[in-house]
Amino acid sequence: MSDRSALQLYIYALPEEDRAAAQLGIDDNCLEPCEPSSSDITLGVRYQTEQVPVGSAHGLAVHLLASAPGTAFELWQDPVFEHAGHYVAHLPGIGTYEGPCDSHGSPLVKLTEVLDTVATAPDSPSALPEDEFTRHGPFFAALQRAQAAPRS
Repeated sequence: MSDRSALQLYIYALPEEDRAAAQLGIDDNCLEPCEPSSSDITLGVRYQTEQVPVGSAHGLAVHLLASAPGTAFELWQDPVFEHAGHYVAHLPGIGTYEGPCDSHGSPLVKLTEVLDTVATAPDSPSALPEDEFTRHGPFFAALQRAQAAPRS
């Protein structure tokens, strides 16, 4: 039997032309809304399923990026045993972030990467090279705005 874990998806913006492809991704992964909603996709609501094969997050992300490229989304699959989870977020016109995460969907950054950046940086903190935190800062700021946007 293959390893399985929970999969979560939030959709923050959905152009009409992407609706059918996004719904197919939800249906193919047996995702259900955590809050009562209509049969239509509800923006800002968490869709989840408890047990899908490991790698389902990647498959869903590939499907959404290829078939619903105008859709703003965030998804993650929970860790399995000693392996981190898989996180993907996409904001059309801004970009996509992909990396390991914890069971709450929080992206993980290795301490060794941070220490290596600090150890090789000049003495002036203002001259620190772009690192995992600063490089993705604008993306995650835009993601926070999408998460906080009122839903209709």
